[in-house]
Amino acid sequence: MPFKNVAAQTAMLTGYVQSLRMDKAVELFEKISARDDVCWNSMIYGYVQSGTIDKAWDLFMKMPRKNVVSWNTILAGYAQQGEIRKALEVFKQMRERNTVSWNSVISGLAQNGLFCDTLNYFLLMREQESKPDWCTYACSLTACAHLAALAVGKQLHLLLLKSGHTNDLFASNALINMYARCGRISESRQIFNEMVMVDHVSWNTLIAGYALNGFGADAVTLFREMITSGFKPDEITFIGVLSACSHAGMLDEGMEYFNSITRDHALKPVPEHYACMVDLLGRAGRLEEAYKLVMEMPAKPNAGVWGALLGACRMHGNTAIASFTADKLFEIEPFKTSNYVLLSNIYANAGRWDNVERVRDLMKDIRVHKQPGCSWIEVHNKVCAFVSDDPLQPRDAEVCFVLKMLSAHM
Repeated sequence: MPFKNVAAQTAMLTGYVQSLRMDKAVELFEKISARDDVCWNSMIYGYVQSGTIDKAWDLFMKMPRKNVVSWNTILAGYAQQGEIRKALEVFKQMRERNTVSWNSVISGLAQNGLFCDTLNYFLLMREQESKPDWCTYACSLTACAHLAALAVGKQLHLLLLKSGHTNDLFASNALINMYARCGRISESRQIFNEMVMVDHVSWNTLIAGYALNGFGADAVTLFREMITSGFKPDEITFIGVLSACSHAGMLDEGMEYFNSITRDHALKPVPEHYACMVDLLGRAGRLEEAYKLVMEMPAKPNAGVWGALLGACRMHGNTAIASFTADKLFEIEPFKTSNYVLLSNIYANAGRWDNVERVRDLMKDIRVHKQPGCSWIEVHNKVCAFVSDDPLQPRDAEVCFVLKMLSAHM
């Protein structure tokens, strides 16, 4: 087959893959006799992007000459599908790894909530002298934010300064988030002020940071600065603003901002906005209004809205609304332990012990178990996690022995 025909077919194949017309791509792929690496990698990528990871793996195994691009594509595919164990297996089999390989694993771990592993793989990456980029730092800083691992976060910040990626927008936004979630909102503001360029994520992250740390007035002031600077608020912006009003007890301001979502900004309130308003009204002692707001929602309330209402019921000890709300939650999240525990606590606080027993029986009937406790510590810049009754903890006996020794001296 002449080279120009192969080149044309490869270009056409790539076009089919990019538009996710996999039926056409497969048909053309079968007709190409002299398939090069580009053909194979395009098909694997297409299967990954269309969510058919099993087909991607089957084709990957048939590929005569696998290169680092092939390995990275299948690795990223498993990570994106949440099959992190498979992704790690692929990663360990790779003879050649580059920054993309490491980023696929590190981002996959972070996206699947395995934040300790995220940081440990970052350390392993540096030990093997692979060079982190902005994506590596952004994912690792996100892990620090979720773990509130301030010491490790500061170390990453220093490494970021040395790496020359300080002007990267994604890494800077991750820094704002990390410091805010670790309770260092002044550092978050400093990062924001020093940024060469900011985007919606920058504004939204800092507004949410102020809300998280209880600085409602500062969040509202920043929101006004955002509008003055020419940025249009989006749904996420208002989640931060309404949350700030809720935590600061700013009822009137919160009501005004909620009404302005549609009136002034041509946006439709999303369930998260209603959840914030339910929380705000509940904290202000206006539980009946919160209940009415939920019942009059134009869209069906989600678990977040019902959860906020159940939390408000606990504040006011209203078992009637709590019972109704919990039933709605159980329909949406039948196996979420915290919903049952919260309802049980509401009944217990009201002295309704027969209802407490019924909730416990219900948990037994559908086999809902309390989530095991988890904690973590930083030792020599490494985050170590501890889960109660963890059979995989390699030094469990030593940990228990030291705890007993410490308890004896307290």
